[in-house]
Amino acid sequence: VITGGADVAAEADATDGEEDAAEDSLVPNSEENFVADIANPNRKICVVTTACLPWMTGTAVNPALRAAYLTADRPPGAVTLLVPWVSMEDQHKLFPKGVYFEDEAEQREYVLDWIANKAGMPLAARKIRIEFYYGRYHRDYGSIFSMGSIMNQVPEEQNDICILEEPEHLNWYRFPEIGWLDKFRYVVGIVHTNYVGYAKLEKGQWAVPIVEGLNKMMCKAYCHKVIKLSGTLQIYAPEKECICNVHGVRQVFLDNGREAALKGGEGGGFKKGAYFVGKTLWAKGHRELLGLMKHYRKTMNGQCFPIDIYGNGPDQEDVTATMAKNKLPVTMKGYGDHAELKDYRVFVNPSITEVLCTTVAEALAMGKWVVCPKHPSNDFFAGFASCLQYEDEDEFGAAVHWALHHEPPPLAPEDLRSLSWGAAMERLVESAELDMHGLSMTQGTVKDLKKSRKKARSTFDHAIEKFYYRLGQGEQGDFIRKVFFNGLSVSDQVKYSKNPTDIVSKDSEQSKEAETRAKQALEKKEAEARETEERERKEKEAAAAAEAAAEAAEAAAKSAAAEV
Repeated sequence: VITGGADVAAEADATDGEEDAAEDSLVPNSEENFVADIANPNRKICVVTTACLPWMTGTAVNPALRAAYLTADRPPGAVTLLVPWVSMEDQHKLFPKGVYFEDEAEQREYVLDWIANKAGMPLAARKIRIEFYYGRYHRDYGSIFSMGSIMNQVPEEQNDICILEEPEHLNWYRFPEIGWLDKFRYVVGIVHTNYVGYAKLEKGQWAVPIVEGLNKMMCKAYCHKVIKLSGTLQIYAPEKECICNVHGVRQVFLDNGREAALKGGEGGGFKKGAYFVGKTLWAKGHRELLGLMKHYRKTMNGQCFPIDIYGNGPDQEDVTATMAKNKLPVTMKGYGDHAELKDYRVFVNPSITEVLCTTVAEALAMGKWVVCPKHPSNDFFAGFASCLQYEDEDEFGAAVHWALHHEPPPLAPEDLRSLSWGAAMERLVESAELDMHGLSMTQGTVKDLKKSRKKARSTFDHAIEKFYYRLGQGEQGDFIRKVFFNGLSVSDQVKYSKNPTDIVSKDSEQSKEAETRAKQALEKKEAEARETEERERKEKEAAAAAEAAAEAAEAAAKSAAAEV
């Protein structure tokens, strides 16, 4: 491995030398191929993400909206959204009940309809291009990973600017092929998820340095610029990373907020109390909520505020059972579109594993109170008048009690605008550029540009990319992914690439078998319920008959006694 790494570094040095020679003839204004320049309508953009609607997770919703907003002033087809297509079995695990697709065309139509109607962007829906790569759901990570070549799904004419939503996640198990920096002229990575936090919580402290090191490798090897949504994230590549919230909220949330402000004298139209929206995972805040509610009840002499929880996920049954066991006033509502939950006054989000919680921004935009921990993931919202942040259990209880009994204050116009996608796109344009030491691209000299370019893709970055490519090749690559990286169903990348049709067919067959088993299990459960109901009915009838007979016997005995 050491020898291989040295060879790779030597190759990278040679490549850097060739690039330096080419750069000498360039001036800053002509260096269009190596600047983000996202605001330029002539640039084509490919947004690649790890989830797809109707899975209402942040890595599906925000990239779809980002891609939609990027279509502004661009011709049709200039923006591509590349998303995963998963088998029917995985769809049943991830999507709302009854919302499933037989093929990519059906799901594409669904996403475009969502952009047009739910996001209120019909023009963007007509202009955006949606492509799919094949993916599989990894149960341990609760995430989708690509299978086989993802680059083959990128149209050749779209190899200009690439935005990798979750660059580390997209590359952990990726099929060994051409790298993103060779495929595209400029690559921006936007990091959404605190995988180090999840690793510590789920696996223990021993997993932290492994995940942290792997994440650094992925971001250094495959991105020119890395944008972290908040300071809660690890350091990936200090020479080319920045912290910036480049997310916004749909217009419908801002409209709901204006509507609530108009009803200010009537309590903002908020008829209900507290609620929470999020994927049903203990790690997503449900564990913290359990402890906080128990403490609240203890301090309030046995009384606790009721809360409705929206969302689906693998821990649904366990969370429901645990809340019931602790006799907490929690109602599990299942899936719910946050934009339709206008009647609630207080949004409670105790999660400390988030990077930047989209639902917090949405709740603030709707004019609600938000109660959340004082944490780097919530720094962006700290100055909002209706955001109550707590540091301990007692402060949580005080914040919730206050919010439930007071009307939320209206947000300042500048705060409202900061939540919009218009403001988010401005932040993205600025943060996606290379670090020119405070100079703009037109002010910088060729020397400044070369220095920034070397930081964006150094010799070491080349070496990492080549090493990881070689490590993942052939059967040994599949073995390493499976044994050392806990790849499970997503480890057979090379095997899949050799015969994708058979594997997709097998997945389809397994999905049908799983669907059949699920249907049979449901039918069995319903039959058992009917049998139980029938048995209870007969037992009630028998008990009633016995009671009637006893009463008749008692009446006859009294009558006989009276005659005597």
